[in-house]
Amino acid sequence: MSKISVLLPTYKPRPLHLTETLEGLRAQTETDWECIICDEPTEIDTHAIVMEYLVDERIQFHKNKKCLGIGGNWNQCLTKATSPTTAFLFQDDVWEPSYLETALDIFETHHSVGFISMNHRYQHDDDLWTKDGYHILDKIKEDVLRPGMWSKEEFLTMWLERNMHPNLIGEPSFVVIRKSVTDEVGTFDEHMVQFLDVEYWLRCLQVTDWFYEDTIQGRFRVHGDAASFQNNSSGNGLYDRLTCYERLIKALDGPIKQLAIHSRNRSVEDMIKKFLMRVKKGKGTSSQGSSRVIKFVILHPIIVTNGFMKVIYRRLLNK
Repeated sequence: MSKISVLLPTYKPRPLHLTETLEGLRAQTETDWECIICDEPTEIDTHAIVMEYLVDERIQFHKNKKCLGIGGNWNQCLTKATSPTTAFLFQDDVWEPSYLETALDIFETHHSVGFISMNHRYQHDDDLWTKDGYHILDKIKEDVLRPGMWSKEEFLTMWLERNMHPNLIGEPSFVVIRKSVTDEVGTFDEHMVQFLDVEYWLRCLQVTDWFYEDTIQGRFRVHGDAASFQNNSSGNGLYDRLTCYERLIKALDGPIKQLAIHSRNRSVEDMIKKFLMRVKKGKGTSSQGSSRVIKFVILHPIIVTNGFMKVIYRRLLNK
């Protein structure tokens, strides 16, 4: 059994990106790993791209029988992991050589920590409108995240006070998790469009402490083909946050549950603003997102009505 399972789900990868990703993996100072590649069946011959790397017995290649979607492919990788620690590595991203060694050292030292976020840079390959958002995210992380261990209660409280915005845990490519935690919290929600990682981190925070490693440990590549950019552009996932709140509120109790309720109500106002902005710009939303918000309105008509009234009132005051 290897010390760590590196999970690499692929979907129409750019050859240069994927080879850089694998080169970064093979350059790791920690060499006791297995890499599990699960590829979605598309017109791209991913096997041909990675074939030269398969001479390394630590690297496995699996072709899915059908397209499973983002969450489905992440879960496919999870089911094949055998090591006590798991680390996702996406086809666009590159780790520093010390990445795996640093994570394993943290787990060895901090036994209550079940998952770790590794700081990283954002590499903008294309000039996209989302670039400013990533700059803001870097600044917020610098201001509010101290390096080291956070208890689950401490971090969850801070995150709820910020209305769970932004995603301070980060992208799965830069999160390392004990398998005991993934076994306890289960798999990713395959029905989630964009917030499936946030929803998963919330489940993890209910059972284990978290660690933030602030040294730069890799590069997250931002480009027009990336799923995160596609979801932002289409409006997919606009209402996933509602689902996250509903599940979290149901799971919590005591003062932190009340904090989550207040945070949810503030977030509803923010989402109403975003929705009205999209309508003003002539942008639609996904049918999946629309069905979720309709369900939420039916369940919480007073919260939504109050949110709309507050948003409209503030707009009238600013005129």
